[in-house]
Amino acid sequence: MIESKKLRSAGDFPNKSVVEYATVRVEIPHRLVPSNLRNPHYRDEDIVAGLYASPTGRLSYKTLYLDSIELAERFAEYLHQTFQSRPYANEYALKVEVITTTQKVTATRGKAKHSAAVAETLLGKAP
Repeated sequence: MIESKKLRSAGDFPNKSVVEYATVRVEIPHRLVPSNLRNPHYRDEDIVAGLYASPTGRLSYKTLYLDSIELAERFAEYLHQTFQSRPYANEYALKVEVITTTQKVTATRGKAKHSAAVAETLLGKAP
């Protein structure tokens, strides 16, 4: 098991409302975005950068909150394998980012919930 360093939580910063989280952002051309996520204001060639993967690997506009960079990187590797069978297999980019927010409650709850779900996905689907 990889030793993962937890990102800073509420109270670890001078401002007690600040929380840090890791996320995996997905960028794909709008023409390849699943129909339920399409936006009529985009052109087909526009790159949609506000997408995230859900803990099960589906595309979503909802932010993914993870408690460590290592977990985000392992999830990105899993997504690379998962995306090979999708229409956008050769036309996507994954970006692992660490973000600081003052949405303390949302990010703290999201980190606990999403990190557990992603860890479960990685354990259950490991090759």
